[in-house]
Amino acid sequence: MSCITSLPLNHSFEYGMTVTAIPLLLRKKILLGMLAASCLAIFLMLLLHQGEQRTSLKSFSQADSLIIEELNRFRVGPDRIRTFEYPVTEDFTRKRYVVSLPPGISQTHLHAELNRKLGSYRVQTIGHVNVPQRETRILILFDNKIIRTVEFRTETRRTS
Repeated sequence: MSCITSLPLNHSFEYGMTVTAIPLLLRKKILLGMLAASCLAIFLMLLLHQGEQRTSLKSFSQADSLIIEELNRFRVGPDRIRTFEYPVTEDFTRKRYVVSLPPGISQTHLHAELNRKLGSYRVQTIGHVNVPQRETRILILFDNKIIRTVEFRTETRRTS
């Protein structure tokens, strides 16, 4: 028994036309025209779509500002952030941030928010997690070069 039912060839529609009233070749041309029109409409939509507006990082100090801004959003104060600088070349110094996080702040959530914030500036983040040590190291890349490193270290709860 078939689940698909078909209309008889002389079936009348609401408007008084029958299926056989429209010749087969004309039906095929109408369908082909509708398909072509929908393909053209989709092509125009793709062509005219603005897409995601991303700006490029203007300077490495802008990345520093974005990192500090995101840490402040998570209420991580400057007393919990240590900064180290390592000269790589005579015109480039790589910074390393070591951030002491209080218990309750998710390193993964903070990394995701940093990635979202920096991603809109064409900056990538790569995270490495050391579970036993409760540490996360995030490499911040611009043009496939590591420009900054952020290390999160969650403090252990102290019992009195």
